[in-house]
Amino acid sequence: MKKIILISVLLLACLTAATVWAVKTYFYSQGALVMVQIRPGQTGSEVARLLRAKGVIRSEILFKLLLRLTAAHADLKAGRFDLRKNTPDLQVIHCIKTGKCTHYEKITFLEGWRSEEMAEELAVHGVTDAREFLNLVRAQDLEGKLFPSTYLFADNTPPQKVIDEMLSQYKKKVAPLFKKYPTHLTERQVLTLASIVEREAVVHDERPKIAAVYLNRFHMGKRLEADPTVQYALGFALRENRYWKRGLTYKDLKIDSPYNTYRNVGLPPGPICNPGAKSVEAVLNPQQDFEALFFVADNTGRHVFSRTFHEHKQHIKRIRGK
Repeated sequence: MKKIILISVLLLACLTAATVWAVKTYFYSQGALVMVQIRPGQTGSEVARLLRAKGVIRSEILFKLLLRLTAAHADLKAGRFDLRKNTPDLQVIHCIKTGKCTHYEKITFLEGWRSEEMAEELAVHGVTDAREFLNLVRAQDLEGKLFPSTYLFADNTPPQKVIDEMLSQYKKKVAPLFKKYPTHLTERQVLTLASIVEREAVVHDERPKIAAVYLNRFHMGKRLEADPTVQYALGFALRENRYWKRGLTYKDLKIDSPYNTYRNVGLPPGPICNPGAKSVEAVLNPQQDFEALFFVADNTGRHVFSRTFHEHKQHIKRIRGK
């Protein structure tokens, strides 16, 4: 008899443990991460239906009941949220109410992008309005200071907040270089030259040499004759559906613009893009005792540098043929 009771107790314990495990697994074992978008004006029922469809909650009825007891549907913030499947309802409600699970878009701005390209990238990811962003950039004259890097932004971030974050990175990464490498050039002049170097350089170790060439020409009063400044002046190339037109023509080089360094002596009015820290450093610390005044791409990503125009023409003939 005692043996039967013992077996029954063991079976009951096993059954209880299995039931607890099943309930815990079904209701409380969180699963994969999913992104849920709650739109402005959605009701509690609509949010519950969405969460159930995404597998975040198990019961719409239970969620709506807890929502009524702990909050109002208006407390649920609109936006995108990162939630795990099978999350306890109260945790979901708290997460959405407080915004702690807000989804952040990873945005990468490449070195050498102009502000229009950055604005388009922000708009594509739903971070902020492109036109509002550009208006603020132009009003504050920030081309060249929007530090290219990878950022995390939430949906509908105010454009000024986006700009402030980029300026913060500029102050951390670029501003210290001016103290490290004192110069007689103004910050704007350095950034303008750095932006040209950024668009010209392909191989990192050539940045100081390219910077030296443009500094040599600038100090001698020669026209910089930098293709990227013409590309900037031309703006968006409709046929190529891109900025920075490829294959400039002689007609392009004659465009009437203060940014056209084939027509105008000295620096353009300001930066033509947003350079990285390495290009700024190259201008502040160019290749020493480098007297070249010309360079031409050699079709490998590198450049061939020349001191005289005659040498330059010979290199062009060798690389490009007749």
